[in-house]
Amino acid sequence: MNQEEKRLLVKRQVEKAYHFMNQADEMISLGHTDLAVNRLYYACFHIVQALFLQSGISVRTHSGIITQFSQHFVKTGMVPIEKGSLLARLFQLRQKADYNCAYDISDEEAKSLIAPVHLFIAEISKMIDNKVINAENEEDE
Repeated sequence: MNQEEKRLLVKRQVEKAYHFMNQADEMISLGHTDLAVNRLYYACFHIVQALFLQSGISVRTHSGIITQFSQHFVKTGMVPIEKGSLLARLFQLRQKADYNCAYDISDEEAKSLIAPVHLFIAEISKMIDNKVINAENEEDE
């Protein structure tokens, strides 16, 4: 994949993250908490995928995304530990919401995730934007 293809793929992943975050907001307002948690997780999933693409990190599984995010960004101090915890928590909740018929996510629990996910998406987007700017500056030199 050349740099332009990579840039476009990163851009599409970021767009998808924001799209899913907006869908989560809609699902919360409609009272569909299971769907909201699913969309919140996938919003985070796609923004992290964008960061990985830009950073040259390849991951094949959802649990791998959590592990690699922690290893490359949380443990290095680039991202606060609570952001890594949020991603892992959303993964677990999404699993329960999608596959566990005996578990219902409460409105309060789902609503409590909205603001942290918005912040997560914004912060990771900023990291991506900063990496793009730094890469362009290096190319100019």
